[in-house]
Amino acid sequence: MSALVRGELIKLRSTRTAFGFAAAALLLVLASVLVSILAGDPHSIEDKRSALAFGGPLSIPLLVFGAVGATGEYRHRTLAPALLVAPGRPRLVLARTLAYAATGVVIGLAMLVLTFAIGLPLLSGADGPSLGGGDYARLAVGGVLSAGLSSALGVGVGTLVRNQVGAVVGLLIYVFLIEPLILVLLSDTASKYTVGQAQTALGGGSGSDLLPWGLALLVFAGWSAALVAAGGLVDARRDVV
Repeated sequence: MSALVRGELIKLRSTRTAFGFAAAALLLVLASVLVSILAGDPHSIEDKRSALAFGGPLSIPLLVFGAVGATGEYRHRTLAPALLVAPGRPRLVLARTLAYAATGVVIGLAMLVLTFAIGLPLLSGADGPSLGGGDYARLAVGGVLSAGLSSALGVGVGTLVRNQVGAVVGLLIYVFLIEPLILVLLSDTASKYTVGQAQTALGGGSGSDLLPWGLALLVFAGWSAALVAAGGLVDARRDVV
């Protein structure tokens, strides 16, 4: 399995796709921090947490990154050669998931450095109570985990759908249209367990409409694992070409 993961990581390093999505994620984080602090004028603990939260919705580029990576084998018709080297499609899906999750963690660490490097000096002069060590730890760990799990979830969606355009468009439609509608229809308790709400809570969001941090981690990890497993089962029954 380690050889398969290394092979997937080599593929990632040999193309510009990962660097492009990393740049998009960093630019989105930079814009979010500047707008939240300079225009939002945060004073409360919740406002300051939100200003520094770089996970959750800001991990959307990593969802798309995982989906693009998973569908690339089908789009470029490179799945058959990969299976000749490593027979067993579930193992290949798992290796790809681990490689993209690890890459997502690395991108998440870069997002963390940028967020704190820009945000902390700007927040130092803000009025109101200061964030504590626990707040910073939750934001840092949650944001990095959100990045890694978002990449893994994207791989699951891409493997399940297979068509690259369909996977990317489907993810964006779900994030910006379907989930907001679901939140309106579901009860307050049930809505906390949706993908986006769990992702937001894990990334540092807080409020009565979100799960506690630890439970959000379990729920979002469960969504990611379920979609990867579903993708692997469907993929194992498909023709290679």
